[in-house]
Amino acid sequence: MTTSRPRAGNFVGRDADPILPSDVAAAIQLALRQGWSPTAPGPTFHLDRSTGFTPSP
Repeated sequence: MTTSRPRAGNFVGRDADPILPSDVAAAIQLALRQGWSPTAPGPTFHLDRSTGFTPSP
């Protein structure tokens, strides 16, 4: 999953908020709506929630 937040402990020192259980639940629900079937074999499902993310220069 790609998020719109910097990773905690990132090497450039950007502040990072923790990913909360409610964030995980929302991501799972979104992935299910987008067709993810966690018990089905197949390729990795990539969920992109990076809208609004600004990478460091």
